[in-house]
Amino acid sequence: MGTKKPAQPVQDGLFGTLVGAGGLMCPDISGMPLIVDPRGELEVMAPGSVYQPLLLEPRQASVVIGPGWLDGHEEAFVRDLIKWLYPAGDHPKSVNTPLQWGGKEIWLKRNLEKRDESFRLRVDDSDWYYPDFIVWIIDHATRTQTFGFVDPKGLTLGAPGGWSDYKVICTLYAPHLVERQLAAAGQSVIYEGHPWTFRVRGLLLSNSTHAALAAQAKFDVRNTDGQKQPPKEADFGRGRIVFQSQNSHDRAYIAKVLQRLTEDSEIDHLLQQTALLFDPQHYFTPSGEAGHDLALRFDEGHPNESKFVQALLEDYLVPDAAGQHGTWCRNNRRGQLMDYAKKGGLLGFGAEKVADLLNNPAPCETLWQRRHPVAMLKPVVKTGCQKQYP
Repeated sequence: MGTKKPAQPVQDGLFGTLVGAGGLMCPDISGMPLIVDPRGELEVMAPGSVYQPLLLEPRQASVVIGPGWLDGHEEAFVRDLIKWLYPAGDHPKSVNTPLQWGGKEIWLKRNLEKRDESFRLRVDDSDWYYPDFIVWIIDHATRTQTFGFVDPKGLTLGAPGGWSDYKVICTLYAPHLVERQLAAAGQSVIYEGHPWTFRVRGLLLSNSTHAALAAQAKFDVRNTDGQKQPPKEADFGRGRIVFQSQNSHDRAYIAKVLQRLTEDSEIDHLLQQTALLFDPQHYFTPSGEAGHDLALRFDEGHPNESKFVQALLEDYLVPDAAGQHGTWCRNNRRGQLMDYAKKGGLLGFGAEKVADLLNNPAPCETLWQRRHPVAMLKPVVKTGCQKQYP
């Protein structure tokens, strides 16, 4: 039997240790919260040196970028972002001046891989994940800071696990774990004398084409009938994968990048609930069909959070004709509800008509209540990876 590799020391704050004890402060944005993980399964490290802006200097028709060497796809992303924001070529020349996106500020930062001072993430016992860029978006109108990260990558080879790949899981799920920990610790961001909303969101920028990626079974998703099928481009988008244009003059994908970083989808809300579900310090009370499906999945067992999230993505990414997610999951629960009722159940449930069960508008909630009749009005108590109902 294989042994789980020992967890590395947990980073005690987003910027290292406290100032005065060897820690670093961000030179541009103050008041950032500390991130503490009591479990040791999620680790975040991002000292202030990571947040120095890229050096942007005009040289004829090109943009020279530092520090370090960028590959062609990374350079294309930076070039396309700047040219999309500044089509007239009047981008800022100072390293202390942010990019402007409407009324929002964008600080574009380079993240260097495999360095202790770089921003890095991991979930469960996966390898460290080092996204290439930090895209820090500051919205003064709504007092919202989005700590975004973008990683241009060829995903046909760069994400061999598909939806279970650690880079995918860290991009979609880890940000919600981080935010959950901040909320549990009561941390807040005070900037310019006001409380701000602090968000963490990631995105994978695929330089593999949609056709190439959709052809790989590792990214298959379920349709509303439960059958596996290749994802459409919109399905990948809900999975926070945007396709980089192969045309050097087509920069429309930048709008999708910024939209995905600043706007959430139903999948994000589902993963937020998942972060609550796996938090041993939180009482998780199922709500709605998706919440009850999550609770049922947790009861039914899972190897780890990564596999749990992978199954959710495969089952929920494709909406039905009405734009609702989880149709396949609800239909599947209706079948399980009928199996449960045929056994007789409690309180005469076995005498129900099949038509009543097939038309049940809330099969996930009904199934969960019947499996836990004494816990219907009580919160879920979790100990470690197991749940108990008082």
